[in-house]
Amino acid sequence: MRAAEHDSYRTRLRQLRVKSAELEQDTLRTHLGLPQAQGSSRETVAELRLRAAELRHFPSLLPEQEQRTLGAVLDAYVRALVDEELLLARLQEQEERRTGTRSDLERRAATLAEQLPPGEPRGRTQALTSAVLAGADAGRESQVDEALASLAALTAGKPELEAPRAELETQARALLTQEREVDATLRQLMAHPASLEAERLITTYLQLYEGALARTERFRIILFAFSLLLVAFVLMVLMRLARTGAALDALNAELERRVEERTSALATANAELRESEDRKAAILESSLDGIISLDEGGRILEFNPAAEHIFRLPRAQAVGRDFLTLALAATVKAEQRETVRRALRADATPGHATRLELSCLRIDGSTFPAELTLLRVRSDGPARFTTYVRDITERREVERLKNEFVSTVSHELRTPLTSIRGSLGLLEGGVLGELPPPAQDMVRIARTNTERLIRLINDILDLEKMESGKLELKLQPVEVSDAIEATFSGVQAMADTARVKLHAEAVGAGAVRADRDRLIQVLTNLVSNAIKFSPQDSQVEVRAARDARGQVRFSVVDQGPGIPLEKRDRLFGKFQQLDSSDTRSKGGTGLGLAISQAIIEQHGGRIEVQSEPGQGATFTFSLPALRAGSGVVSRVMDDSRYTILVVTTDSELSGLLRGLLTHEGYRVLRSPSPEEAEKLIEVGAPDVLVLDAQWMDGSGLDFVRRLREEPRTRELPVLMLAGRSPQEEGLVKPLLVDWVDKPFDETRFLQALRYAIRRPGQARVLIVDDDAATRQVLRAQVERLGAACYEAEDGESAVAMARLTPPDLIVLDVGLPQLDGFEVVDILRQGKGRGTPLIVFTGRELSSLDQNQLTLGITRHLTKARTSEDELLSSVRELLNGLLARRDDEPKQRKEAS
Repeated sequence: MRAAEHDSYRTRLRQLRVKSAELEQDTLRTHLGLPQAQGSSRETVAELRLRAAELRHFPSLLPEQEQRTLGAVLDAYVRALVDEELLLARLQEQEERRTGTRSDLERRAATLAEQLPPGEPRGRTQALTSAVLAGADAGRESQVDEALASLAALTAGKPELEAPRAELETQARALLTQEREVDATLRQLMAHPASLEAERLITTYLQLYEGALARTERFRIILFAFSLLLVAFVLMVLMRLARTGAALDALNAELERRVEERTSALATANAELRESEDRKAAILESSLDGIISLDEGGRILEFNPAAEHIFRLPRAQAVGRDFLTLALAATVKAEQRETVRRALRADATPGHATRLELSCLRIDGSTFPAELTLLRVRSDGPARFTTYVRDITERREVERLKNEFVSTVSHELRTPLTSIRGSLGLLEGGVLGELPPPAQDMVRIARTNTERLIRLINDILDLEKMESGKLELKLQPVEVSDAIEATFSGVQAMADTARVKLHAEAVGAGAVRADRDRLIQVLTNLVSNAIKFSPQDSQVEVRAARDARGQVRFSVVDQGPGIPLEKRDRLFGKFQQLDSSDTRSKGGTGLGLAISQAIIEQHGGRIEVQSEPGQGATFTFSLPALRAGSGVVSRVMDDSRYTILVVTTDSELSGLLRGLLTHEGYRVLRSPSPEEAEKLIEVGAPDVLVLDAQWMDGSGLDFVRRLREEPRTRELPVLMLAGRSPQEEGLVKPLLVDWVDKPFDETRFLQALRYAIRRPGQARVLIVDDDAATRQVLRAQVERLGAACYEAEDGESAVAMARLTPPDLIVLDVGLPQLDGFEVVDILRQGKGRGTPLIVFTGRELSSLDQNQLTLGITRHLTKARTSEDELLSSVRELLNGLLARRDDEPKQRKEAS
């Protein structure tokens, strides 16, 4: 079949090639004036198009890639055929135009000859016009030019013949041009005939066919080899089957024996399974809780009798209905409804139960409080869910009655107990006279237990408020250190009695947003519990520190006996105490931790406990740290940076100062008027006031004098930006710390600003080095310049000293214990020390990256082995910025400024 398909396709290709050649032959015959052999060229081209379209049905023996290759060659043939069709149309149009021009030329030649008298002139004219026609037909321009010249000479001197001769010449030359166009078109047509593409098409197909035959032959060889291998394999298998036939017979007998055994065991298992299913059905039928089975879409599959009773709906009507639509009341909150939907999703964790209390709907429209438990069943195939529904109407009623009873009893007891406590206090204080020692002890015991009862009642009332959502928190900024200090004040007597030390670590914790009284109540409860369970001469620690999430984490750590893992779940329960005799001997109501947990949860946190038996316990919770500017009053103070208040109406100067001061690490505030500046100073005095003298008239001077009269701003440094004049200087100098000329030198301005901020006294230099001998030498050298020195032997001490007493210069070694030089610089960059001049004086070689990291204010990097004493002291003088020269004048200037 493939051979016949190939022969047919090849025959059609050859017919296409022959037809294309015949079209080109007819074109030549037409040009030579011979009759056409194939008929109209248009009909021939249309037939060739049809044949090319039929050839697009490629033989099936060619793969897809080779069909695309043959298709590309066929496309080239069609393009050549289209080009040939266009050239044929152009050639036909040119032939028709040439024929018309030649007829016109013959007519004009005859007209010109008739205007001459008979005889030799007329004959000569006819011969010349015939020569013109012959030259134009042959495309010989020289012959045409010669004949036209002769004709012009013949008609010279005869004006009546000049116009016909000129028209004859025009037509002759047009005929010559048209003849050339015809020849050019014909040559173009013959240069790229479609028959060449047809020949290429046949060649390409034959090549592809030969390749397909080669592949087929290779495939036949491979198939033959594979068949041989398969026959060999079959023979080998048959031989093995023959050898194993006897073994199979033995195995078959053994298999039959085992099948009989397994059949017997399966019958027994089926009987046990039916019995198990009957027991499960009995449990399902007798359960007091509604048990409902759901499919992956939340539709009901099973509905036990308890569910029928609870929802008052027969099973037949419940099966197939949507559980959420059937069971959940319209009053169910959106978040509870979403929780139920999440529990019934196909990706829910199998075996993980979701339990919540909400209102359910009966078929008659009534609602009831229910406890709903949902979990996905562990099974193969589609997701299946089991829902347990328990009517808790009676439980809610019992809780309501209990709450009413507790509330009534608590309120009725608190008033008389308060009176009893007051009366016992008066008796114990000797208001009615001195009591005998036994009576005094009895009164003290009575008062102590009365206070214990009052605390119990207060705890019960707090729990009631929390459970009913009536406990209101008064959130405000609370300093962590103040809260811990207040807690320690309340429990110090208890700690002294138990011989337990209290220790706090809250450096850098800052403030939190919380209810101060409730926070102290939680800390007091945790600390008192820690004291209660700590052995004598041990320590209870309260730690507070900010974490990476922007929260302050509180930790109360004791050294008590610890809490076993199995008892931690009961720690935060109401009226719960640990069962050990040691715990019972400590007393307590069992409400403190429950109340503390509820308070912290209302703050958005949770108390957690970490403990190992015999290794103490750690109670922790976190509260959101107070963000900058989030207090009750927005203050301009920023403890981490110095604040500069610039008073000017010049926006350009304000922008210049803001960029300069911000780059140096200062916080910049701007005020356009003294009145607004006073408002900013009222909410928090800045560190320095910079005044622009362009508004420094009488009102400006009054503003500065008012600052000097106020105790809060009497020592506020004031820098004036102005052109100096003796009159102005004498007028305002007592009110200012320094002058800076305007336009000012930035270095001079920063030096003056630094001098204004620093504390009074001589220049201070902090020497940081872990080698005592090096510190001693550096101290002696620097003190010779008149500066005061103080030393630090490690990174932590250096940071603490720099914060406590800001230095004018730091001389820092890199290799330090605890915190190295890089860490010290990183820490100081975060605070007011970021602009402090620095001399890095180290024995190690520093890379450019190290030097960039070891930079504060103006910084010099010196190597110990290559730096002389003079170079070091020169750097010290340079970086102290004139403070050495001004130390004697400082007390006097401060006195004048005040």
